[in-house]
Amino acid sequence: MLKLIQCEFWKLKRKHFVSFVIFAALLFPIPFTALVLAGNVGSFTGFDAVFGLLVTLGEPVMLPIVLGIVSAMLFFMERDNDTLKNLHTIPVSPAKIASAKIAVLFILGFIYSLATLLSSMVGGMIAGSELVNIGEKIGISIITGLLYTASTLPVVIMIVGLNRSYIFSIILTFFYTMFDYMLAYGGQFASKEPAMKLISNIFPAPTIYRWQAAQFVSPDSPAYSIIEPYFLPLWITAIAVFTIGAISYIVIVKIYSKRES
Repeated sequence: MLKLIQCEFWKLKRKHFVSFVIFAALLFPIPFTALVLAGNVGSFTGFDAVFGLLVTLGEPVMLPIVLGIVSAMLFFMERDNDTLKNLHTIPVSPAKIASAKIAVLFILGFIYSLATLLSSMVGGMIAGSELVNIGEKIGISIITGLLYTASTLPVVIMIVGLNRSYIFSIILTFFYTMFDYMLAYGGQFASKEPAMKLISNIFPAPTIYRWQAAQFVSPDSPAYSIIEPYFLPLWITAIAVFTIGAISYIVIVKIYSKRES
């Protein structure tokens, strides 16, 4: 499996667009640092403010979009290079190849989460803040990266299943991410409407946000007493999101295996 993962990374290395997308994503600390310097983030200051903005606002948008683009590249490369027939000559099952591609997405999500932390540290230093609670923030970064990687797998089902163009896949990923994002950050997670609660439970971002809110909303905040009943512990969030991810993984592998057979 490790060799298969390594091969997938070698394939991505030839795609310079991946480096460009990741570089563009790392530009997020610039506007967030400017907001912190302007004092427009409430009671949070310095490193805490930049980190909170990146993890709760920047990463939920950019990471799924980046992973959606990368997943299209991973699953379309053999089709575009007309090498699908070559896969039948090697003693490796399509399920293992698909699993290696998904493993690459999780590795990239892990790397992106650490890059987000490093970016927030730079922004915090620019804002003149001490870098405090690094261990706790490393944990939040890694967990956030893995959760949002798992949350991207439903859109990977559509990318692999529809098997269309890169542009179509990017647009699909963008709309999925924005819809998921609006459910979480538009207050719909706290809705009492049964239909909206059902939708919010199906889509993973609202669930992740309910855990994140508990990490970043101060008990001294006027809004704390209002949204505190909607906080979720990490174990419930992880079970919910990774269940969605596991089901998505099974469907992706089945679709890919049929395409290869």
